[in-house]
Amino acid sequence: MRLLTIENAGRPPTADRPPRWWRRRPGIRARAALAALVAAALAFGLATVWVGRSLHADLELQATDRAESAVANIEGKIPDSPDEPYATSSYVVMDADGLWLRSGADFSWPPGWAREGLLPPVPPADYDQVSPATEEVIIRMPSFVPGMQSGWLSGRTVRFRRSISDSLSSADLAKYTGVTGMRPQTLTIYVLVDDEEADRTSATVARILGWYLTPGASLFVALIAWLVTGLALRPVEAIRRRMAEIGDGAIHQRVPVPTTRDTINRLARTTNHTLDRLEHALDEQRRLVADASHELRSPLAALRTSLEIPLAHPDHAHWPTVVTNALTDTARLQELADDLLLLARTQETHTQETHTPTDSTVALHDIVAEQLAERTVTDPTLNWHGHLTEATVPGHEVLIGRLVRNLLDNAARHTTDTITATLHTTDGWAELTITDNGPGIPPADRERVFDRFVRLDTARNRATGGAGLGLALVRTIATTLGGTATATQPPTPPGAHLLIRLPLAR
Repeated sequence: MRLLTIENAGRPPTADRPPRWWRRRPGIRARAALAALVAAALAFGLATVWVGRSLHADLELQATDRAESAVANIEGKIPDSPDEPYATSSYVVMDADGLWLRSGADFSWPPGWAREGLLPPVPPADYDQVSPATEEVIIRMPSFVPGMQSGWLSGRTVRFRRSISDSLSSADLAKYTGVTGMRPQTLTIYVLVDDEEADRTSATVARILGWYLTPGASLFVALIAWLVTGLALRPVEAIRRRMAEIGDGAIHQRVPVPTTRDTINRLARTTNHTLDRLEHALDEQRRLVADASHELRSPLAALRTSLEIPLAHPDHAHWPTVVTNALTDTARLQELADDLLLLARTQETHTQETHTPTDSTVALHDIVAEQLAERTVTDPTLNWHGHLTEATVPGHEVLIGRLVRNLLDNAARHTTDTITATLHTTDGWAELTITDNGPGIPPADRERVFDRFVRLDTARNRATGGAGLGLALVRTIATTLGGTATATQPPTPPGAHLLIRLPLAR
């Protein structure tokens, strides 16, 4: 009991929590089928109401037309057919005093009976106010009428078509009723508008549509929605299965692309594009790790050798030289580690600024001028020239400074005696070119020199050869800032001609 109390502490009672099956959201197919079921039920329900009312109105109109025809038939045969029963219509013919002279169907009472309050007569004084054509009269039938032939009329509000006949003479009335001595007068004719068929038929149709067709059709529509949604989701399931395989390590595989031109097709193409970029990034990462391991192996081996040999023969070692060589190798390792770290951070910055561009700007001409002035002092053996135009570019001063420094370091490493930096603007771009008069870059290597850890043969020596990351950093920084870095044919060979294009700040 104590354990149960601890487990339930702070949790609302089970009765207050919805059941687990309710908390779980149904799948897409179930939701589509449920939505189709509700929509179909609503549509068929409204259609049932509309059909029932339309059918009832149409049948009522037909009943009204039949009643008007019966009124004309009865009125036309009053003087001539005293024995006409008119059995097909529920009618009453009464005189001016309200006495029923003839009746039929539901009103088959003996002639001459008065049903006070059932059907009102039209007094002679009101004949002029009655329309010469048939008119509609709505009457509430009493709950119980002795002698009424049809019980469906009891207590109902029914409609009659009423008409006033032409004035009849005493002879015409005697011929029609068999009673002599009646004063000349007009007769009132009532014909019942039989709505029973309209009510019965519309109720039957509504019952069939509402209780049989609507549920069956709604379930059928829901089933079709279930099947169609399943067929539509088959490409998604194929993409899911393939992504599961790719997640297990098959990064080279791609998801199937359906032939349809819809969202699933765009999803598959976007997924494959993402997988291409992911595979490229993984390949670059593996290659970076392999190249870094290979490049670190040489300075580490040299450092170890420079320390192991003096330790093995300490009496013959010149320790200042040993320490100097060790510091040189350590500096190379530190420089390589710094370049790798900056390369990784630059790539990370590029990924972030793809979605959130930087707002900082840098005066590119000032950085190039500072670098040239510094080189003039630190390396006076070379001729440094600059032709600079003012240019402000977006970016960070540290990255732009490292880009310019790497370009100048590369030129100083390969030039004979002259390095020229040119900066100008054109069409919204800042173009920085670094030219030297060294041996130049062969056309086959002008793209390869921007890869990581790539060094041309003339640069592979411990004294002057770099780690092969300088130009790789230049291209990475330029790409991060939305620009490009290329090696082109120099205007006056020989020599190298490196072109950096960066967008101007707005």
